[in-house]
Amino acid sequence: MKRRMTIYDTLLWAVLLLMVWGVSSCSDDSEPMDEDTLELLSYSREMEEVTRTATVPAGYQLYVTQHPEVVEEEHAICAYLTIAPSDASLRRFVYETDHWHSNAIVKNGVDYYIYGYLPMGAVDNTAISPLQDNYSLGAMLHMEGLDYFSNKDISLIVGVKGTENADDDVEVKLGNFLYQGKGRNQNHVYLLFDHLYSALRFSIRVDQNYAEMRKIHIKSIVLTSSATSKVNADIVMKPGATPINSITYTPTDEAKGEYTLLDTEHELTTAYETLGVPTYFASGASVNLKLQCVYDVYDRKNNLVRKDCTSENKLQDVLQTIKRGERRTIKLTVKPTFIYVLSDPDLDSPTVVTE
Repeated sequence: MKRRMTIYDTLLWAVLLLMVWGVSSCSDDSEPMDEDTLELLSYSREMEEVTRTATVPAGYQLYVTQHPEVVEEEHAICAYLTIAPSDASLRRFVYETDHWHSNAIVKNGVDYYIYGYLPMGAVDNTAISPLQDNYSLGAMLHMEGLDYFSNKDISLIVGVKGTENADDDVEVKLGNFLYQGKGRNQNHVYLLFDHLYSALRFSIRVDQNYAEMRKIHIKSIVLTSSATSKVNADIVMKPGATPINSITYTPTDEAKGEYTLLDTEHELTTAYETLGVPTYFASGASVNLKLQCVYDVYDRKNNLVRKDCTSENKLQDVLQTIKRGERRTIKLTVKPTFIYVLSDPDLDSPTVVTE
């Protein structure tokens, strides 16, 4: 059975302590005594900072800690409450003020397998189907209309743990999707999320020797992909140590993907500065990634020497080993080859003196 529906709007070298937050949800006094509103608690794995030689282990932290924009943007979780072998219903959890709110109803004693993702608004359409015709064995998530480059950290449910009391100490394990419904006011669920995309950030500076003669005003930084701007994703979720079992991306158009990291003028210094907005991308579908920069060159007296200089850096070799859930910092140094092009003030004749 396959359920399909349109989605509505929605470095550290040490392991972080697992944390949770409580939620409240709406209830209905007319609910049957064997049904109760499901209350949600969730946290997400932090992006791992990686270099070319090492990956950094990381733990889980509050989703709102990692993504404070959830409060303003009112992120929503798409959660499929499935019942083996093949029943599935979609429920929407919305973050408002400081809680996740939903109308998800569960029945006492019924086993549910919970699959899903967030934020809901990052996907145009979604569908779910059971593996081997049984949701207890896993699920296939089909997502349509994902941006190849995105400012949304799309994440998948990779662990579920129920508790009758939100204040109890619990251990939430990866790869468990089973939740059994409880009696009234005893349905609290912790969710673990893991990242679907990889992430990039860029640090940029001007060369020290060049800075002695010239100033660089960076005007724009654009990340491009020559292949596609949109992808679909088919994701196999399975119980066990590797809950995200496989991901298959399919390009959906031939338009060049573009993502603007910076579009305001900024004078560079000789110290590295992190510029631009957060950048997530479908690394499993990465092809011909390039970084394009536009900048002006001034002399030390603020005379414009060269306007709208462009540079293009290929990123394919740098990013060919990056995996989902990893973030790479790419350091750039502006070091033009035309350092000795003179401006008019450079032609001033020096005074000759005798000793």
